[in-house]
Amino acid sequence: MNEAVTSSYEAVYAGAVAIDESDRGRLWMRGRDRASLLHRLSTNHIERLQAGQGTLTVLTTPIGRMIDLLRVYALPDAFLLETGPRHGTPVLRHLRKNIFFNDQVTVADAGAELGQIGVYGPQAGQIIQALGLPADMPRYGIASGEWNEAQVLVARCEPLGGDGYTLYPPAVYTAALLAACQAAGAIMLDADTFDIVRVEHGYPSFGREITLDYIPLEADLWRAVSFQKGCYVGQEIIARMESRGRIAKQLRGLRLPAAPQSLPAKVIVDGKEIGDLTSVVRSPRHGWIGLAYLRSAYAEPDVTVFVDDQPAIVCRLPFTATAQVYDQ
Repeated sequence: MNEAVTSSYEAVYAGAVAIDESDRGRLWMRGRDRASLLHRLSTNHIERLQAGQGTLTVLTTPIGRMIDLLRVYALPDAFLLETGPRHGTPVLRHLRKNIFFNDQVTVADAGAELGQIGVYGPQAGQIIQALGLPADMPRYGIASGEWNEAQVLVARCEPLGGDGYTLYPPAVYTAALLAACQAAGAIMLDADTFDIVRVEHGYPSFGREITLDYIPLEADLWRAVSFQKGCYVGQEIIARMESRGRIAKQLRGLRLPAAPQSLPAKVIVDGKEIGDLTSVVRSPRHGWIGLAYLRSAYAEPDVTVFVDDQPAIVCRLPFTATAQVYDQ
């Protein structure tokens, strides 16, 4: 593992890192009916969001399959939506085609207007404060601050290594703000190291674990689903799965002796396909690890399964240092 990966990996867990996340989609939703539109198209309770609050929600198909996992942030006059990487335009089209003729709502691309920077690690809040930006907010809270006379939106997101923030500066300020994060003490995080830490935390990723093949509960996205809201697209399937306690597949970790030949890779037990390995990384802490969807009967910790004829051990997420590690 090269020196840059090692230093940024260590900083995730002991300091702070920053990464340009401008490849993710950003959308504006405006108008009186923006909350009701997103409420009826996705899994979480959007209509109760107040300005300064946010949440995760999943856009689903009529049979409950995942279109994308969104971060939704409520501002006084708009919602800011964050989509998966390079998925902003398809999500924009999906939202627009579901606007009723009498809905007062508009959806627009915010990617050219806003950049995006992720700041993670136990000292992430200190970096944000060093920039003169607000850092004291709950998970998925959002606030506006000023940096070099530019308005920057600051949101609290899922933690990596202890904490996490997302900065949305004017797009033309993204490079300068990223450099300022580094000057304040953050180590630059590359995409490969981000993926290692993501897998360690058990976070599903768009295009790998978040696809039309799976349902939010299978992806362990319970936190993005409300069971107290009204009807939404795909609700019947998801509610039935929850009420009956019958989840066909579950997202689990796998500890592997080596990387598979390709992804996705079939997971086999007794000659039968029982799941799919969707992500794999080589972790400095855990060796070769991956995320896999497994049939529920094989999703218990310490079960041995096979990938490319090699044994792998099932474990719960996130990964911990106490479980079995193969010799490297």
